[in-house]
Formats: sequence, C-alpha cells, structure tokens
Amino acid sequence: MSDDSLRQSIEQAFADVPRPEKKRVAYARGAWETPKLVRDFGGRHWKDVPIEKVRDHAAHLSLFSLEALAYYLPAYLSAALVDLDVRDFLLSSLTIPDETQPDLRAFFLRRFDRLSPLQKNAIRMFLTQMRDAVASPVSKQFWSQALETYWDPPSE
Repeated sequence: MSDDSLRQSIEQAFADVPRPEKKRVAYARGAWETPKLVRDFGGRHWKDVPIEKVRDHAAHLSLFSLEALAYYLPAYLSAALVDLDVRDFLLSSLTIPDETQPDLRAFFLRRFDRLSPLQKNAIRMFLTQMRDAVASPVSKQFWSQALETYWDPPSE
C-alpha cells in the first residue's frame, strides 16, 4: 500500500470524529505540557496541525483527552509516515504495556478500546506498513509486537 493510500484510509476511518472543544483537548490540566498542547492543537482541524507541532508533542499523545486522542491521532499517523521521531514515539504509544504494568495497561485500553473497528483497522494498516518498511530485524520485532499484542484481531 502506498503512503497516499494509507493516508486516505486513515482519513476515511477518522472522518466522522468530531473536533473537540479547545478546553477539552487535554485531560491532564496540571501537566506542564498542557498549555502548549492546547495552544498548538486546540481549535485546529487535525489536517491543519503542522508536522513541526506534531513533532514537538510526539511524546504527549497520552495527554490528550479521549475525544481529542481520537480526533488528533490521524495527524500523528500521517506525520509518522515522513518523520522518524514521530514514528518512534507513536510506536511506543501504540504498544500495549504488558501485564506487569496493570495501571498503564488499563490506561491504554481505556483510550484505544473505544476506537471503532474501522479506526483500529487503519492503525493496524499503519503498523503493518511500518513493520514491512523497516530493514532491521529488531525494529521489525517492535512493530510486530505492537500488532500482535493488541491491534491484530485474534484468529478464529
């Protein structure tokens, strides 16, 4: 699948997600990154967030409210297609913590279980494309782990 086709699939999967109010962009109002996150994303369509702003907040995906995560995730997925820093942080954000970290695992599930099957499929396609594009066996394993531990549906 080409990057353009993947972008279109991502855009279609998230097309019906409503834009959150500016005051609902971040869930962690007390975090020191929150004011900048709200300033850089709040009120903008996800397509209009410059890649530099996504890169600035690559490690802050977990600070988004539930509705803002679903709305701005396509900006991260699209940026990750061309920006290695965003890609690395996004891989980390899309990998479910193991059972030895129950609080982090529950946080992950609260955030991503609410995505629609179409949205989860777009993320699965993204992860698959990233896995297939890397040459390093170690990197390939990290992408595979994200897929196998959450995003790939169980075999029937």
